[in-house]
Amino acid sequence: MLFDTHCHPNLAKTKDKNQIIKNFFEQNKEAFLNFIWTNPQTNIEVLELSNKYKNSYCSIWIHPCDIYNLDLEKEILRMENLILNDKKKKIIAIWECWLDYYWLKPENDEKIAKYISEIQQKVIKLKKDLQKIFFKAQIKLAKKYNLPIIIHNREAKDDVFEILEETWFKNFIFHCYSENLEYAQTLLELSPNCKISFSWIVTFKNAKEVQQTAKNIPLKNILVETDSPYLTPTPFRGKQENEPAFTKYVLEKIIELRSEDSKEIEKQIFKNSLKVFNIK
Repeated sequence: MLFDTHCHPNLAKTKDKNQIIKNFFEQNKEAFLNFIWTNPQTNIEVLELSNKYKNSYCSIWIHPCDIYNLDLEKEILRMENLILNDKKKKIIAIWECWLDYYWLKPENDEKIAKYISEIQQKVIKLKKDLQKIFFKAQIKLAKKYNLPIIIHNREAKDDVFEILEETWFKNFIFHCYSENLEYAQTLLELSPNCKISFSWIVTFKNAKEVQQTAKNIPLKNILVETDSPYLTPTPFRGKQENEPAFTKYVLEKIIELRSEDSKEIEKQIFKNSLKVFNIK
């Protein structure tokens, strides 16, 4: 029983996406995949791919790096049309609700900083504000169609929480978790049934805070993912790209960290995945 709740097979550079999917299902007979796609064109492609493979689903939206050139109302209508025409109910979430401030850092050139810093700071604020507008729009869309949102957070955890609290939206998955236990507990206080998804980060030697989180939060709140083709696991790093077939290694690390029976952990995490995506 295995569910890679977050993968991007279309972004693999050295492997064919269909072969990646087949590899996963050949190794895992009772398994599920959630494809994450990135733009208006590939949202349609991923829906077709999900229809092609049994136990395959998808989450739709626009890559956050592209939002600065988009008409929000037009994109919301485009997403609604996909959801409304999804006869097989393959769309299971609104993907990544994104606050990512990592890429919005000002230039670190002391010679020109004093001349451009004020302008940069204004641009950074405008971009942050736009990310928040899109984030809230995704929550509104998710509420309308009773879908969970998948949250991408990078150096923006306080603003992420503020928006969740402001909108009082509780049906969320915190993707590729990289924060500490205290923050996870804050999320669980806001939404006791939210899901926290662990990727290969939980296996890194220096990821002690993430490991503490995986060890101590309730089992009913845990999901696993690969975020492939990124975050290739250690045995394959530098040799090949990450893929859904490697989800089992993330699960094995969760089992290693926790005190429950291994079969119970596997069973419960699989159950969590089906429940949050409302898969019968």
